[in-house]
Amino acid sequence: MDKVQVTWTASPEATSYTIYRATLRWGAKTALGTTSNTTYDDTTALAGKIYYYYIKATNASGTSDFSGYDTGYLSDGKPSAPTNVQASDGTYMDKVQVTWTASSGATSYTVYRGSYSYTFFASPLGSTSETFYDDVTATPNKIYYYWVKASNTYGTSGFSASDTGSRSEGTPPPDGTPPPPTNVQASDGTYMDKVQITWTASSGATSYTIYRANQRWGTKTALGTTSNTTYDDTTALAGAIYYYYIKATNDYGTSDFSGYDTGWWRGPIGKGSPQFRAIGGVSMGAYGAMNIGLGRPDFFNTIASLGGPLDMSYLLKFIEVDMLGNYDNPDAYPSRHTLVDMLQNLTISFGNPAYYNPLSSYYPPGITAENARIPTTLYGFIDDLNPTGSLPVITYEDDDPGDWVEVLLALDTNGDVKRNFGEPVLRQFQEPFIDANGNGMFDPGESYSDTGLDGVSGTGDEGEGDGVFTYNPNHDHYLAEDPLIRAETLPLTDLQPLNLYIDAGTEDEFEFNIHAENFVQNLLSRSLPVRIENDFPVDFPLISHFDEKRVYVRYPGGHVGFEEENIGLSFEQAKEGIEGAIVVANRFTTLFNFVSDHFIDGDYGTDPYELYRYPSEIGVTYFNSPSLNRKMKFGIYLPPGYSRSSTNYYPVLYLLLGYNMSVEGMANSWVKAALDTFILTGEMQKMIIVIPDGLNYKSGSGHFFVNQIDQERGDKFKDYFFDLVTYIDLLYKTK
Repeated sequence: MDKVQVTWTASPEATSYTIYRATLRWGAKTALGTTSNTTYDDTTALAGKIYYYYIKATNASGTSDFSGYDTGYLSDGKPSAPTNVQASDGTYMDKVQVTWTASSGATSYTVYRGSYSYTFFASPLGSTSETFYDDVTATPNKIYYYWVKASNTYGTSGFSASDTGSRSEGTPPPDGTPPPPTNVQASDGTYMDKVQITWTASSGATSYTIYRANQRWGTKTALGTTSNTTYDDTTALAGAIYYYYIKATNDYGTSDFSGYDTGWWRGPIGKGSPQFRAIGGVSMGAYGAMNIGLGRPDFFNTIASLGGPLDMSYLLKFIEVDMLGNYDNPDAYPSRHTLVDMLQNLTISFGNPAYYNPLSSYYPPGITAENARIPTTLYGFIDDLNPTGSLPVITYEDDDPGDWVEVLLALDTNGDVKRNFGEPVLRQFQEPFIDANGNGMFDPGESYSDTGLDGVSGTGDEGEGDGVFTYNPNHDHYLAEDPLIRAETLPLTDLQPLNLYIDAGTEDEFEFNIHAENFVQNLLSRSLPVRIENDFPVDFPLISHFDEKRVYVRYPGGHVGFEEENIGLSFEQAKEGIEGAIVVANRFTTLFNFVSDHFIDGDYGTDPYELYRYPSEIGVTYFNSPSLNRKMKFGIYLPPGYSRSSTNYYPVLYLLLGYNMSVEGMANSWVKAALDTFILTGEMQKMIIVIPDGLNYKSGSGHFFVNQIDQERGDKFKDYFFDLVTYIDLLYKTK
């Protein structure tokens, strides 16, 4: 608790090492000291602040470049929240048992229970020095949420992640023999090398025997015994359906057979070659496509981005200056309600850009789940608009009663405990600076005040007096998932082979056209030619085609132009000549055909017989995502003739949707008719189109296709996307 210790492996022939520290990954590096050892104690670090450490090696011939970095921080002494919280799911008839992994330095733990998934509803059950707790007050068959906090003499941690648990109904058999296991589940084609069987533990059981039968009433053969509640059957034949049963055993005896479940596995149907895999998207999905595609250039042949945030630094500027700086005068579109909703979901994904709170990536300082959705007043909150802290700072509702913003605070200048027109929303994005060029962003060479994020001298807050310009540390999460930075830093050998298509409206209300311009300028600065068009060369029903590897279309218009974000409906309306729908049709047909034109050796054309006998298919279905541990829906289009032969393989486009767009809005009969027409006329080759679900199942809003920072309100949606790719290659004839 008194230092950050930095260690490294010695460099051959080095005589000394200089240690450097930065407050941001790409921030200025400050030399801390020099040593001939391979360890250094940084005793000047501030408690709870994360630093980036680098080393240079020196000898008589000179000094090396910087090493790679590692982060470190000085503990404030409080234990971290417990991890791996597990609550039993019907295992016991007299209790719910909660277990967790110990927190370093903790001397006691407090267990909380609630009926809902938010900590606001959590109530303490009791404390223990052990790493388990028996809740004997639980009502049978009711599902509860459990959390744990760790404590020591320095303080108490935040809440752990939650887990659900329940108590089963009934009493154990009088002779002690365990009851048969329940909830037997066998995987159905999930794995390429096994069938995995799981079940709910039986009270008092010490081991389980797994049985398999070829038919429901067939002979049951014992496969093996385990003390766990999972078993992998690696002897099953591919494609064969088996019936699985479990028996539970302890010292008193063995139970009857459980109920059965069927399971099977099969090898992959598809080939999944990266040269025949493309990723594209619109709006939020345009960001996801470019971020994922540039992050895995070995995985995709083509990336297409329709009007999305490609420059995260500019997005942060837009939030600070254009959104929050103009809070009371929003445009008709996007409304303030839309912008606040997006900010809340950006905060779930990347962290709160407006404030730094070491205790929460979501809430502002001083705000917790207990007080975020009620009128709360903070006194002594320092900000450059409240330098003495004399004015109250409040949580607030916007724009309807009960619609709590949660991630922002307002200055309550008249003291009525509600935000009124003109009362400022506080912003602590970075230290104050003089914006000499008027672009709303700090540029090297511009003057700044080294007063920390609150902008007030003498408070000792984040960044004050450190000699460098300080950003809110949460901005690192945005920049770590920045398509523009990926394009700047990706080796040319990886970037140059990619086919890139970008469009943006010249009047985009979110200023995504500026993102596109910045992104394209970066490509040009790396000597990568880009074909730039100031509108689509032709209008729907004609289709624009491009042979170039990199194309940027600036189209006249704004960010949206379709009813309720239903792309299929826009195709139908475009046939009637509706202007806004034609813009949407232009955008999507150009995306489809750019992707098609850049898949080599395509299968073009169809005929009325094939359309009738082996028609295309489009619809919404589900798969189990291992990363999310839940079923997720996706849309899929299979071209005409897909079912005609088992030896025909097709390239695949993953189409990522925009913020709050539904899979059903894309996977419908209108889109199917349009795609069939493109194939029938030879405009587009036959290909599979997969439409992942872009909605966070916890919030119902967009998840940006990232592994979200806030796992309580979000989840690992980038991992989910790659789960889907694996699933598609497993079950569909991908080329």
